[in-house]
Amino acid sequence: MAPVAEARLPDGIERIELPMTGNPLGFVNAYLLREPDGYALIDCGWDVPDVLAALEAGLARCGVQLEEIRDVIVTHFHPDHYGLAGRLVRTVGARLMMHPIDWRVAEGRLSDFAATVRENAIWFARNGYEAGDDGSIADEPARYSVVAPQRMLNDGDELPLAVGSLRVIWTPGHSPGHICLLDTANNVLFSGDHVLDPITPHVGTWSGQDAQDQLGAFLASLRKVRACGAAVVAPAHGRPFKDVMQRVDELLAHHDERESLVLEALGSGPASAGAIAARLPWTRRHRTFAELGDRHQAFAVAETIAHLEHLRARDVVRRDAHDGVLVYELGSE
Repeated sequence: MAPVAEARLPDGIERIELPMTGNPLGFVNAYLLREPDGYALIDCGWDVPDVLAALEAGLARCGVQLEEIRDVIVTHFHPDHYGLAGRLVRTVGARLMMHPIDWRVAEGRLSDFAATVRENAIWFARNGYEAGDDGSIADEPARYSVVAPQRMLNDGDELPLAVGSLRVIWTPGHSPGHICLLDTANNVLFSGDHVLDPITPHVGTWSGQDAQDQLGAFLASLRKVRACGAAVVAPAHGRPFKDVMQRVDELLAHHDERESLVLEALGSGPASAGAIAARLPWTRRHRTFAELGDRHQAFAVAETIAHLEHLRARDVVRRDAHDGVLVYELGSE
């Protein structure tokens, strides 16, 4: 299949790259849109000085001042999307909007980040993986402040723009309360981390999520946005591109391929998610699990659990506990 083509954003939509220093992603996109009485910002980056400076500089290039931001709409609670929201609420009186599920997750998991890290370490140990600490998450709490949204956004809500509106599309998977936003006048989908190119969004099962089929929700959400037929996708990472249907089909095919690899690994007998993750190739460069850093190993195990739980939800595999470790094997429960 041919690579997706880059797209030019319609007039009236501005993309501002906000740095993610030290992160391989490089930057997160914030999108500026005109509202009837000011401007809306979709996603806002970390709460660190270089992000605030980049945002102010990007706004200035558009002839807009920070004080003109009326609404901050975050696609999900992860700090590179939500981090600066608290500062914008406090300093310029912006109104924060997000999905209620992700607000509950943010309030619980980000308010005590150290406890969240401990809970995840216990969860990974139950899944046959001893989580390491390469120091890559030590600065995470300094990149956000927890602030409550002034408006909760639900599936189907419409937000007025100067021309047309933004339609909220609830797309659980990457996070439980992830949303995309469709600019109805321009047929542009602001996809957050739900549809990315060329990378694939992370979909993992972390502590407290094992009762949920995260991957199943993500795949259903992909089909949901495919049906909207957006002409342009404006992602949170990378450049805008054309043809949401092509990219969704590629992501669906990717997960079919990963599922086949997981099933192949289970063919040799029962195993924990950690053991299975160690047998799989990772990243577009097909690195081995051992070649990944501690943080990326944790993400890899979480993604493997998500695939196993999706298989379990369909009665393809079963899960049992052996000596405190969760073990999966082929066959229904």
